[in-house]
Amino acid sequence: MSIDTLQGRLDFLREAARLKDVLRSGHTSHGRVESTAEHSWRLCLMAIVFDDALLGVDLLKVLQLCVIHDLGEAIHGDIPATHQGAFPNKREQERTDLLHLTRTLDAPLRERILSLWEEYEQAASPEAQAVKALDKLETLLQHTQGANPPDFDYAFNLDYGRRYTDASPLFRRLRALIDEATRRRLRGEPPGRATESLPPRNALMPLAIRPETPDDAGSIERLITTAFQAAPHTSHTEQFIVSALRRAGVLSVSLVAEDDGVIIGHVALSPVSLSSGETGWYGLGPISVLPERQGQGIGARLMTSALAELRSLGASGCVLLGDPAFYQRFGFSCRPGLVLPGVPAEYFQALSFTGHWPVAQVTYHDAFNATE
Repeated sequence: MSIDTLQGRLDFLREAARLKDVLRSGHTSHGRVESTAEHSWRLCLMAIVFDDALLGVDLLKVLQLCVIHDLGEAIHGDIPATHQGAFPNKREQERTDLLHLTRTLDAPLRERILSLWEEYEQAASPEAQAVKALDKLETLLQHTQGANPPDFDYAFNLDYGRRYTDASPLFRRLRALIDEATRRRLRGEPPGRATESLPPRNALMPLAIRPETPDDAGSIERLITTAFQAAPHTSHTEQFIVSALRRAGVLSVSLVAEDDGVIIGHVALSPVSLSSGETGWYGLGPISVLPERQGQGIGARLMTSALAELRSLGASGCVLLGDPAFYQRFGFSCRPGLVLPGVPAEYFQALSFTGHWPVAQVTYHDAFNATE
């Protein structure tokens, strides 16, 4: 194997690691938002656990399909099943993203990965049909044991993916057990057996990403002030901008990162105007993390959660002003036709959720002119 081939495969693995930062709609048993990579890991584990009952399938191929099936989400993220009707081009977007993700691979391996993905998408083999069913069951299982938000839609689970889980007696029996756990959650009962042995959630106090509450406003202002105090290329008005957006009622998404009851990070999103008249685009920023907690992945957690919130709102896309080295990992790129006047073009980046790219001048809300 040549050095170029080895390097290309390493580059692919580095970029595929973005899947670790892609967040789903489910939560872990301690309330942390689950990543797509974690979902894929337990999907593989499920395949191994039930291998002796998966008759007539090749376990190696099943595991390959488990690993590959959501790989395209590394670029534009996960779309929750409850919102997929609003994204009819989801499959095309994921295929385009997978082509981009595998661009550094040698042709035979690239074609193999794309072939596996197509096999899964089309449920074109007994192995792909098994993975389709296990994928739905793993999602449902996580929903039943997760420390989910109070408004979590458990009723949706009772019909989700039944086309695949009804395909064999094994999947039907598993589905019946998991559906009963779903009904317990609908009745307000606590999660099932696996979580009963866990310590209380407040004993571990994991990092939580949650929407701001009215009581958070003062803490958020102090956090932003501290985060930008020594930052270069800033007017030190970021805290005023967030407050002005809130007063104007256009703070569409405002998430905080909380650790042991202390707010250590924040991200804001608000609508932007396009000269083309197109709607559904938002501006991300400011995003803030306490200086002593920077470099610990908190900003990445805020970013992925914020983008997931935008997708749930049915947004068309997002723009931001910042360091390309950081934001490119979330799928942002410079688009020649999308312009923010008065700033260096290489720092103004955009992410489309629909695949459509407007040609327009972008204008942020007047709150971005706030100075107090």
